Amino acid sequence: MKRSSFVVKVLAFSMTCVMLVSMSACGKKKDDDEETSESASSTTETTPMVTVPTTEATTTLMEYGLTIQPNNEEVKWQETAMDAKVMYVHISDGYLKIRKGPGTDYEQVGTLTAGMEVIVVAKTDNNWYKLEDGFYVSGDYISATP
Repeated sequence: MKRSSFVVKVLAFSMTCVMLVSMSACGKKKDDDEETSESASSTTETTPMVTVPTTEATTTLMEYGLTIQPNNEEVKWQETAMDAKVMYVHISDGYLKIRKGPGTDYEQVGTLTAGMEVIVVAKTDNNWYKLEDGFYVSGDYISATP
């Protein structure tokens, strides 16, 4: 019992140290920025500038949290919308490619591994599923059962 209590205390102490180091590192950067702005404002009077960042819409792929640009492929095929549904990747080895359109001639934008869940929102006439992020996977490799 004493050993587990000691382990808990050591872990709590370690986590506290990590948090303090992290917070002090964040605080240090803020202080540096303040010193820079103070010295700049004391030497010359400047008009404050407002910069508005321009961002394009992005989407996050399920694999590794990658952020990519939205699918800009022009739709030239028929697809039937469906209620969002969770489906599962069924492959024996390797990866299931995520593509910009419903076919192997479209650009690959990512991959999925066996057992991964995907949310489908439409199905094309050639048995490809549209994912909720606007990209496509072959219907031959996903099913409704895990």
